[in-house]
Amino acid sequence: MPAVPNVDRAHEVIESIVSLTEQRDQRSLEQSLLTTVAEMLGNAEGWLLDNLTGTGEDAACTLLHGEAATLPQWIIDQGRAQPASDPFNLVEHDGRIYLLARLADTGIGRVHLLVLAQPSWPDAELQLALGMIRVYQNFVALLSDSEKDTLTGLYNRRKLEMAFKAIAAQPAWGRRQKDQRNGDYLAILDLDRFKRINDGYGHLVGDEVLLVFANILRRTLRDSDQIFRHGGEEFVALLRETPNDSIEDVLERIRRNVEQHAFTQVGTVTVSIGFARLDGCASPVDVMSKADRALGYAKDHGRNQVREFESLVNQHLLE
Repeated sequence: MPAVPNVDRAHEVIESIVSLTEQRDQRSLEQSLLTTVAEMLGNAEGWLLDNLTGTGEDAACTLLHGEAATLPQWIIDQGRAQPASDPFNLVEHDGRIYLLARLADTGIGRVHLLVLAQPSWPDAELQLALGMIRVYQNFVALLSDSEKDTLTGLYNRRKLEMAFKAIAAQPAWGRRQKDQRNGDYLAILDLDRFKRINDGYGHLVGDEVLLVFANILRRTLRDSDQIFRHGGEEFVALLRETPNDSIEDVLERIRRNVEQHAFTQVGTVTVSIGFARLDGCASPVDVMSKADRALGYAKDHGRNQVREFESLVNQHLLE
């Protein structure tokens, strides 16, 4: 009979792990981790912070979950100062002990911080919390691997579909009046005559060309831009909050960097690019279709060029 409470506790932990691993994106995972651990501990209060940069009270820090009024600024500063090499830390402040845990970064240079506070941390409760955090970290790593193209390391088509769902779920796609000088854009990039490379030099050389092209995209675009391998030699880029008067220059810079690069064995390779603006009046899939039509025009009219759908329509070159 004394073992029954332990069985009940084990069942509670298993149910918590099941609930945590039902999530399929990092934000939902983080919030599930926070609420799950806080409920398991009973007396804990929790917060989730994102993008801790700089120093002082004016430094950038976004509270994603929890009550801002109950989180001391001193604790935020401690989290900001915590070395990246320390996955977690315990600090005492004003009669409570705070567990500060760094969470896995999904690759855009942001710091995610989980904060849990209670009067004391018995060893069993600390190990329980850290164990759940390790489960979270392992699951995030698995999700990240499932979203990556195995050859280039860029996001895959599955991740693109998830990004489309996330964009479509935003009211009016989150556009604000003060942002009208900037826009969100979708570009499709396709290497010209890539079949000739595979046929003439073999698929190993073709794969090397794709790897180099992926690295050119990484170097040319911002960390906040999302790049996907859509299939074969076709890639998709989501460029958020990009100045409207410079989007074509950005894509032209990609085209020029590819053309000027000396590819091993192959020599010169070019890319055609079609793009369209994301807005709240059309679904991301419709915008993808527009960018694809602009890409088709570039392919049919000489290749190695950047074309915008709206511009082609205004010039009566596309319907």
